[in-house]
Amino acid sequence: MKKLLVSLLVITSLFAVTKEQPKEPKKVKEFKQNFVLTTTDGKKLHITVTERGLKVKEYPNRVIIVDFFGKNCPPCRMEMPILGELQKKKKDRLQIIGLHVQQPLSKADIEDLKRRGINYPVADYLTDKQNGAFVEYMAQATRWSGSIPYMLFFKKNGDYAGYHLGIASPQGLEKLVDRLYEEPKKQVSTKPKK
Repeated sequence: MKKLLVSLLVITSLFAVTKEQPKEPKKVKEFKQNFVLTTTDGKKLHITVTERGLKVKEYPNRVIIVDFFGKNCPPCRMEMPILGELQKKKKDRLQIIGLHVQQPLSKADIEDLKRRGINYPVADYLTDKQNGAFVEYMAQATRWSGSIPYMLFFKKNGDYAGYHLGIASPQGLEKLVDRLYEEPKKQVSTKPKK
């Protein structure tokens, strides 16, 4: 009996609930992280990462695809003309930004990328500290494992919309860009007003 009573006391002490005063919710400051990427042609891209996604100052109101790729990656090389064609076809709705994440690009490499269809800005990960910081930040934020090709998608308002690992189909990308660009249609009420 004594053992049973001691056991009950131990068990009740384990599950005892203490009442605490409800804590005041913390006020969340607006989250922003700014980066200035330098592209392979020397242009600057001003990117602000927000708690909902990102905004690129140079490309307002466009769907953004951030493409992590490498010059020596066979699937990436196969995808280059697909992305180049998509950029050309959807230039008023879309901006692709390439993030090269392998060994630094030489001038010959940059020319080769253009011949393969890259007609959008590319930032080389290892040639600029801000480029490297942005890649590392986005990798950590999205839990990117390092596999390429890897794409991040952002709606035209900058909200994060998802990712894709591996080669994407041209038709699938085109439909996705259109869907992310379109504003939700307003529901029209069919009920008569009173």
